[in-house]
Amino acid sequence: MSERVLFFPWGWGGGAAYTGRCLVLASALAGAGDEVAFADCGITAMVREAGFPVLASQPEAPCLPDRHPKPSYLPFADVERVFAVAAMYHRSDRVRQRVAADTRLIETYRPTLVVIDMCPTAALAARARGVPVVSLADADFVTERPNGWMPWSTVAPRDLLPHPPSLPVWDGVSRELGLGPVDRAEHLLWGDVTLVSSLPGLEPLDGPPHRGELHYVGPMYWNPVGAADASAPLPAGAPRVYITIGSGGSVGRPAMQSLLDACADQPWSVYVSGGLALESGLKVPDNVTMAGFTGLDAPLAWADVVVSHGGSATVLATLTHGKPSVVMPFMSEQEMNGRQLVEGTGAGLLLRTSETTAHGRLLFRDRYSGLSDQPCVRVEDIRRAITEVLDDARFTERAALWGRRLRACQESVDLAGLAHGAMAATGVRP
Repeated sequence: MSERVLFFPWGWGGGAAYTGRCLVLASALAGAGDEVAFADCGITAMVREAGFPVLASQPEAPCLPDRHPKPSYLPFADVERVFAVAAMYHRSDRVRQRVAADTRLIETYRPTLVVIDMCPTAALAARARGVPVVSLADADFVTERPNGWMPWSTVAPRDLLPHPPSLPVWDGVSRELGLGPVDRAEHLLWGDVTLVSSLPGLEPLDGPPHRGELHYVGPMYWNPVGAADASAPLPAGAPRVYITIGSGGSVGRPAMQSLLDACADQPWSVYVSGGLALESGLKVPDNVTMAGFTGLDAPLAWADVVVSHGGSATVLATLTHGKPSVVMPFMSEQEMNGRQLVEGTGAGLLLRTSETTAHGRLLFRDRYSGLSDQPCVRVEDIRRAITEVLDDARFTERAALWGRRLRACQESVDLAGLAHGAMAATGVRP
């Protein structure tokens, strides 16, 4: 029997990875004969380009903000701070309005299965309607480890981002819906089936599932329809550097210009994916080709080294292709990916690390030049890291080892079958 599946990707913050991960599963489910639609809470342009319908929420529902400048580094220490700060879900009216909007979409579409990616309001709405939930997650979305997105921090999460807490709101709304208490924000993101887009050897969890079944499924990332072929316009022979620092929602012009300046006058061929919000007015060196939202597979196949922001999808895709990384993070989770998935595996270098002081302030340390009060990593540090990785074949060898493991996991997993298991896990068919 085919299913009706409604997807709710996280969109507060502009990251394309959440919508892309949903599109990977949506394509697998559509291929298995399911009917698929998306709520309008992710990057809807990506969804429509992929050919899936988007359901509009009522006008009064909290919606995604227009893009606006962000700090050079976002110190989200855990999921609760993401909910409270990025979406302002410390306000009970916003949570209730979004739950109501998600409930309306579920009642209209009448899915037999709801899929969330970092979308707690949809999880509550689905459970209140008796609809099984599949959750797509990074391991740090659901970990109960203190400071799950920033485990090196020595202070409480609210010392770094002192917005009011969201947990009392989640607990109150959950109780009103008859779903019981919420002890931790991370518990909202456990599904009846939870699919972690990694390997247990890379990102282990520190305890059993809070609910349902847990499966590691390897990397899930999306190449947009008509993604650019990076290899065609670039000459062969020179060391090949691929730069991608996100879909354009959180990284500003100064950071991109620093990367371009680091590549100037170097004996490299450089290809840059500028994302959905490609900055104008940049000074582009002659050895650099600029593009927009290109997808990952073609440029990764072409590259010798990848310079990225450390987003989970990008780092895991880079490892899957067996390519080494240089990571320049702009938020805590990206730094953790650089620490854990790049330096921890020996598959590359992390350009900047943060430290917390007793007063809840951040200090930044760049790889070569040390303590820094600059918003961006210095040009010389970027250039030295790229050179170091290109000159040492051991980085590529270690990346290739993890690439074989990740590809083996991808090839062995039946995503549609695992998602369908949510109905069997609950014994519920709405």
